[in-house]
Amino acid sequence: MSRAIDIENPRRSSALEWWFGGGERYASRYRFIEVMSVAAFAALAVLLGIEIYAGLERSPWSALLLLPAAFGGLLGADLASGLVHWLADTYWRATTPFWGPKFVAPFREHHVDPLAITRHDFIEANCDNCLVSLLVLVPAWLFLPMRESVWATIFGAWVLFLASSVLLTSIAHGWAHHGSPPPIARRLQRWGLLISPEQHAHHHAAPHKSHYCITNGWLNPLLDHTHFFRHLERVFDALGAPRAEHD
Repeated sequence: MSRAIDIENPRRSSALEWWFGGGERYASRYRFIEVMSVAAFAALAVLLGIEIYAGLERSPWSALLLLPAAFGGLLGADLASGLVHWLADTYWRATTPFWGPKFVAPFREHHVDPLAITRHDFIEANCDNCLVSLLVLVPAWLFLPMRESVWATIFGAWVLFLASSVLLTSIAHGWAHHGSPPPIARRLQRWGLLISPEQHAHHHAAPHKSHYCITNGWLNPLLDHTHFFRHLERVFDALGAPRAEHD
């Protein structure tokens, strides 16, 4: 796999390899994009948070709506994780330009070596989620009048919770495979706020056709019971999307 790391014989990477990839330690050609995605995510999250805070100062009562916004953000992230997971498992190849090495290869690697996610560094494990989150963070920061409108403030808060939950997805996924996750992770898993090892084990049972949602798994029962992804496959097949050939 293009993203695999030789953990038996690690070596010190050069600065160019760290930024741009191409060496043994950072095989991804997209390392520069990965680092910039995480940095941009952090910057946009702070900027959006400043605007939300300003909006809440203007209308303090609107803080009562933050809890529903947080719930909606977690729900949206769970759905997004399931859609991306299903797409990466079902269509295209690991060699497909950009989408392949960034999304398909990691999920295919994960079925072969489920513990690989626990060996990735923070950038490698979370950069893709940060990159995708920019699609909602940037428009929200640029166009939502959060200092003037209560509803824009709450919608901005939902966007920030959504993006934060998307970032949390890879972390939660890693904890579901980790033999000794932090105590806070175990507690959140017990409370049902993060995907648990027991829940996620259903997806790793062949043929890997269910339980795609990996943030907290809230939507898995509904989506699996209604055969949501099988219906989506009929649409994608009709559009001519190439089925996966497991590399």
